[in-house]
Amino acid sequence: MKPLTPHWADQTAVRIIGACGDRESYTVASGITPSGTVHIGNFREVITVEFVAKALESLGKKVRFIYSWDDFDTFRKVPVNLPQQDMLKEELRRPISRVPDPYGEDASYAAHNIRVFEEDLAQIGIEPEFLYQHKRYSDGLYAEGIKKALENKDTIKTILNKHRSTPLGDDWLPTAVYCEACDRDEMEYERYDGGYEYSYKCSSCGHEATTDIRTTKNLKLNWRTDWPMRWDFEKVDFEPGGKDHSSDGGSYDTGKRIVKEIYGFKAPQYLQYDFVSIKGGTGKMSSSSGKLLTLREAFAVYEPQMVRWIFASQRPNHDFSIAFDVDVIKVYDEFDRAEKQALGPKPEKLGKWPMARRTYELSAIGELYQEAPYRAPFRELCSRLQIFDGDVNKTLERYYADDVRTELDRQLFERRCEKALAWLELYAPDEFKYKINQEPVEIDLDDSQKAALSALRALVESTDLDAILPKDLNQKIYDDVIRKVDIEAKHCFQAVYMKLINREQGPRLPGFLKELGKERILKLI
Repeated sequence: MKPLTPHWADQTAVRIIGACGDRESYTVASGITPSGTVHIGNFREVITVEFVAKALESLGKKVRFIYSWDDFDTFRKVPVNLPQQDMLKEELRRPISRVPDPYGEDASYAAHNIRVFEEDLAQIGIEPEFLYQHKRYSDGLYAEGIKKALENKDTIKTILNKHRSTPLGDDWLPTAVYCEACDRDEMEYERYDGGYEYSYKCSSCGHEATTDIRTTKNLKLNWRTDWPMRWDFEKVDFEPGGKDHSSDGGSYDTGKRIVKEIYGFKAPQYLQYDFVSIKGGTGKMSSSSGKLLTLREAFAVYEPQMVRWIFASQRPNHDFSIAFDVDVIKVYDEFDRAEKQALGPKPEKLGKWPMARRTYELSAIGELYQEAPYRAPFRELCSRLQIFDGDVNKTLERYYADDVRTELDRQLFERRCEKALAWLELYAPDEFKYKINQEPVEIDLDDSQKAALSALRALVESTDLDAILPKDLNQKIYDDVIRKVDIEAKHCFQAVYMKLINREQGPRLPGFLKELGKERILKLI
């Protein structure tokens, strides 16, 4: 079977079918620990699985996309960006599904992080089957998997020790237990007694107990064994992992052996994904450190479809940065060009068209547009919105009435205006921001600047600003103002910008004057 396109998602789908057999349906999986705010770096795993699921569906396959919330993990560190730090420090070493929500909005700290991210996933068109591990462990679904791991602890230990500089001790077990009395996982000893019996003594409170693996709500497998156990339980065919899981001796490497030797199941097909950083931000993100950017925050600047397109445009095993600085403009321009190419006619010489089309298809939420809709250029829109102090309707009426014709055009225009205004407020460099003076301002000018403003006023009065090209207007400014008055260009522009926006620098003057319009210029200069 050949991939539908050269896109990595289509290639991965064909690899899965080849490795797992040509079947009617496949299970693809993703999972994250909600130990902190789920950030856009975590999102890379989810969107990677989403694209592979879509690629399998394009080949006529049914897909079960499961998303595991590892909310039975231990709360090990308090992220610095959270409220109620003292309260949270008292909750350390407890399962995150039982840590109170510091925001007071949800049933637990884990539930808060889960709810926010699930809402964001719905916005971006991702609807997996969510599995909550605290519930699955508490319901006893994994009792047999835990028992099998404990019965084969020596084999698992041998597999893990192969990649450890310090071997695991004789009393090591592939499990972790939360104390029934204090709910912490710090133990003086843990002991597997055979069958379904498990004993421990808590070093935090001194409680001793013997529990039944089938009924306890406090026992779980450690990550290195938990992951392969769940591959077998869910019959997973594909699951990606980050760099930290992908190295020689990493959790996927050891998981392959554990799932085969202990559970008799073949490890799922794997794909490494690399780090995502923020251009105009803090670099690599970390939930526990609080240095992160969420999917919701990305939605402030980029529409959900654009976020999908950004990720679909990148190979998973390459690091990349998402722009929030001035390169946001470049990303918008690239998306607009890609959309026109993807929705345009299929060329005789395909060239890059199949990749552009497929990348756009994977980015779509719902049905594809029949033709490329109107998209206001982002840089231009940022400038024009500020001329009307962020008023979307005035901006539309003044500049885009001929282009925004349908209800879809208007919806897309208003959404892009929303993103442009958010970018200007949150991330744009100062040189992109300005506010038009509402009334003329009095400033100290020398004689050459006064003469230049007078000459510019005459030029504006005699010129059709709507008809003239920016390059031609620029030439007129130099011929009829700067050279005529014999003033240094910078000295002239400082006076003009101060009169218009009360700053010594601003947008490129020819285009800016055209955007402002004759009436407002003459009022202010």
